[in-house]
Amino acid sequence: MKTLLEKEVFEVFVKPGEVVEVRTLGARGKSPAWGNQWARGTVSGYFDDHEAFCKAVQLAEKAKHDGIYFTLQVIDPRLIGRAFNRLKPSSVTTSDRNVTAYRWLPVDLDSVRPAGIASSDAELTEAMKLREEVAEWVVANMDFPKPIKAMSGNGAHLLFRLPDLPVSDKSTTFIKVTLGGLAERFNNELVSVDTTVYNPARIWKLYGTTARKGDPVPGSRYREERPHRMAYIDDLGDV
Repeated sequence: MKTLLEKEVFEVFVKPGEVVEVRTLGARGKSPAWGNQWARGTVSGYFDDHEAFCKAVQLAEKAKHDGIYFTLQVIDPRLIGRAFNRLKPSSVTTSDRNVTAYRWLPVDLDSVRPAGIASSDAELTEAMKLREEVAEWVVANMDFPKPIKAMSGNGAHLLFRLPDLPVSDKSTTFIKVTLGGLAERFNNELVSVDTTVYNPARIWKLYGTTARKGDPVPGSRYREERPHRMAYIDDLGDV
């Protein structure tokens, strides 16, 4: 089990000289994670230093919020001037025009369930099972290297390495069409491919933090447990 709090994993996503945005959604109240300022909504910061990144993420994980995410694709390094290796309450975050390259084809497999709730263990198992089928098919048929495989907290992730494609209509269309094709091929009554994650500035669950959809629900004889789980990487593939 690997997370972005490990330097070797961080450097898979953030190369020397690059910057990543960390974004906390639904932040509530004061926290040392964002300088003890009052927050109600989005907290954001930009990082090129792994130690500062870890400190901020670990403090944020202890605060009240709805989830911690990061920018998946390559962004303009000048954005670090917005919040230099720190988090702060902010409504200004990374936009599509701030992204300089597509580095990943992201595949998000989520269980079919009502919005705003965590997945059950059975639902998560189905998503992880389909993840293996999708990974095998893409590697065999689309000439991609073996992908990063991860658990998002409620579903399954695959990240296929791209050759740093320029952000253009052509690149965006390629990712959009590919996701649509995978959805058409693999969607079933239990799990679906998210076809909306093609935009350049898409944020992604930060591995090593807890997914917090809805309330954690304990199991009983009448209902399935729906816990809050930590997102993690279980296979770095050939990236």
